[in-house]
Amino acid sequence: MAFPLGNRESGGFLHPTLPSPPASIVNSPPAARSVLPQPRSRPLRSGSSKESEFINHVEQKLLAISRRYENRFSATLSEEENPDIEGRGYKNIGEEIRDLDSVVDMVWISGTPSLQIAFLLTVALTVMTSLPSFPFMPRPTFQLLQKLDLVFASLLKGISVETGEPLPGFETGRSRPSITEKVRMRGIVEKTRIAVVEVAGKDGSFADVSTVSQSIMTDTEDDFNMTTEDEDMDVWEDENSHRRWEMDIARVYERTIVELGMALDVSGPGNDSWAP
Repeated sequence: MAFPLGNRESGGFLHPTLPSPPASIVNSPPAARSVLPQPRSRPLRSGSSKESEFINHVEQKLLAISRRYENRFSATLSEEENPDIEGRGYKNIGEEIRDLDSVVDMVWISGTPSLQIAFLLTVALTVMTSLPSFPFMPRPTFQLLQKLDLVFASLLKGISVETGEPLPGFETGRSRPSITEKVRMRGIVEKTRIAVVEVAGKDGSFADVSTVSQSIMTDTEDDFNMTTEDEDMDVWEDENSHRRWEMDIARVYERTIVELGMALDVSGPGNDSWAP
């Protein structure tokens, strides 16, 4: 898996059966608890040694994640057989998401729009391609998708959707994603929503995707280390669980969808379908 900053790719369109996010999200108040870390006050200077060091560091992190993903089938090796943790494959999606989450924080703190857009698109693409390879774990999956939704919506607006404050590097209004990047973002968003539906619905049981609503509000280290068995024990037992699950699936990338619809002029807030 390569991570070139200039990589561009377009995506498909949303599956017609997926529910559209509520239009009310446009005017929704900021979240009570901050999900994103505080970014630098100024972007890294383009071409500087600090920028080069940062790019190299993030690329190495992503490369290590890619290697562990590729070695996921050897995840059962004991620590004695493979003491290098970077060489061991991921045992579950929670482990990979924990590493990706740290990359998201690191990139967001950089406060550098050009690097944020490129690297965060790579992270989002990695999540999308990794989801089908592991048993579904709602809590870490929805936490990371919520964070990615916040960063993409913020980058599209040029302001933090959590705080309403302008983002570093957006003072001139020229740092927002390009049309090509927006199209690529749309493709990843659409395909991720479909992937979540497919992996969550495996085995035809909604009980396999436990406590989705509650998982979005929880952010602890233990969440990323939960086993599939732990998830299966934490099951909704009320009669409305089926409906709640569908609502949480509809929230995947909800803010980003609205901002992209406005930016690409493919959808208005009152439309029922997000497609050109």
